[in-house]
Amino acid sequence: MRIYSTAREMMSEMGRDLWEMGIEVIPKTYQNKNIEGNKDFITKEEFCKQYCLTSLPDPEYLFVYNKSKGWVEAELKERLSGKMINPGEAYHLREELWAQFLDSDGKFDYTYPERLNHYIKYKNDTMTLIQGIISLLKDDPDTRKATLPIFTKVDSNYYDGSKRIPCSMYYGFFIRGGKLNITYHQRSSDFVQHFGNDVYLAYRLMEYIANEVGTKPGMLIHTIDSLHVYQKDWHLIKSSIDDLIK
Repeated sequence: MRIYSTAREMMSEMGRDLWEMGIEVIPKTYQNKNIEGNKDFITKEEFCKQYCLTSLPDPEYLFVYNKSKGWVEAELKERLSGKMINPGEAYHLREELWAQFLDSDGKFDYTYPERLNHYIKYKNDTMTLIQGIISLLKDDPDTRKATLPIFTKVDSNYYDGSKRIPCSMYYGFFIRGGKLNITYHQRSSDFVQHFGNDVYLAYRLMEYIANEVGTKPGMLIHTIDSLHVYQKDWHLIKSSIDDLIK
């Protein structure tokens, strides 16, 4: 597993690997859209990619391709709001991307604030899922059960593409060596449009929960079953990351 200490190193190396070693596949769907025959979506893919990020001193490099720092900060605020928000306001900052996925009622098939903030029972108290994780980690720092599921059994009903299903499977939290570490498992991540956002949101979630628990944040260990980039974006990963950030 490759270990990175900066976003610049990670984004540069992983982009180069995708371009040089990615295997071409031709998907039929994109979210809940049929893209069969659309050459823009011919894909370079690395299968079961894993890395570790030990620090994040330069988060600006995570947004070098998608220029979405404003959206990701607004999205993080909604995810940590304690409210089951749908559709929210953050999506307006990337409306050209997200509006196409609104249904006839003006909502999304799912949102992360809904998945993170639904209510659970913990020791006979009712609280959000995030609050439950925090309480568990305080009560049992050595636990292996502190898992935040995003993909649920309900999503299995939509393998046919009739609705969007999450790209994230779950976040796991482990207090080890005096620090709170996060493991993040995804079935799929679009390197250009979403990967940097996925990393940032996971890392900040780790920092938030570490602060609430009263420990220091540690490292992000991230596993993606399909890390990919679409043909319409191949020119970006062929470019120097330092040229793109200027």
